[in-house]
Amino acid sequence: MTKKIPVGQTISAAYNFAFTRFFSVLGVVWFPYLVFAAIVAGLVFLAVPDLPRMFATHEFDIGELTGLSRVVPLIGIIGFIASCMIAVGVQRTALGRETGPRWFYFSLGPAVWRMAAAFFLAGLVVVFIACVIAGICAAIWFAAANLSAGVWAIRVIAILAGICFIVYIVTRLLFFLPAVVIAEETIGIERAWILSRGNFWRIFLVWLAIVVPVLIASWMVSHALLRPFMFWPRAHMDMRELVRMLVMQFGAFAPIFLVIQFVERLVLLGVGNGAIASAYRAVAGSAAPTPAPGVQAGSP
Repeated sequence: MTKKIPVGQTISAAYNFAFTRFFSVLGVVWFPYLVFAAIVAGLVFLAVPDLPRMFATHEFDIGELTGLSRVVPLIGIIGFIASCMIAVGVQRTALGRETGPRWFYFSLGPAVWRMAAAFFLAGLVVVFIACVIAGICAAIWFAAANLSAGVWAIRVIAILAGICFIVYIVTRLLFFLPAVVIAEETIGIERAWILSRGNFWRIFLVWLAIVVPVLIASWMVSHALLRPFMFWPRAHMDMRELVRMLVMQFGAFAPIFLVIQFVERLVLLGVGNGAIASAYRAVAGSAAPTPAPGVQAGSP
């Protein structure tokens, strides 16, 4: 029988890890994000060579900017790999595989590709289930048209039920996945699903308790610091004028905005991975496999 997640202990461990190991999380995150930002900048300037002049003159060619669509898929793939790399580094620290301070991290080792494969396969499962649910909801939507009463109630209930079921699947599939990939050195989708059995509402409460306060705090700081820079678009502005105004706004508050978003990301990575690691230790316990002989705990 699967053990239950201790909600209070998991929340406490999440915040403890996020703030006591904040600089270790920073050490894992900063270089992969820097490399990702440099690659994105290079791809963007290759797709729109005239972009520096547009920024300098605040004159933007909308037609030329559509060239960015050519590099968006590649940027998405690189961002996904960078996210998996960071997930490996932070989760290793949360699980105690890396005990000392970390100031630099970059890895494309087997653990990163296992993490990428795990999230990719889990994503395929979620997309397949979402398509099935969408088909069922569509069938209910059209079938309800033949009823004389309660048409919209049935449609709304069907859609809400479908959304709730997708949330249930995503929560159970993904919560333990990073810990399973690192601790058990396997893709482990089935194992993550088994560990989450009977723990959905506990996981849901943990996520509410660790994510919502961070997002609220970030919004309050952003609102307080960025409000003086914000200007609403005027009526009858064409697309060129609107883009110019938005770019000028972003140029004014970009440094503050990026710092706030980066700190928010660090804290979310800390509380999220801290919660996952704590819950995994509580649920898996002695059943968690140890690394094979000759595999060092600190290896990527």
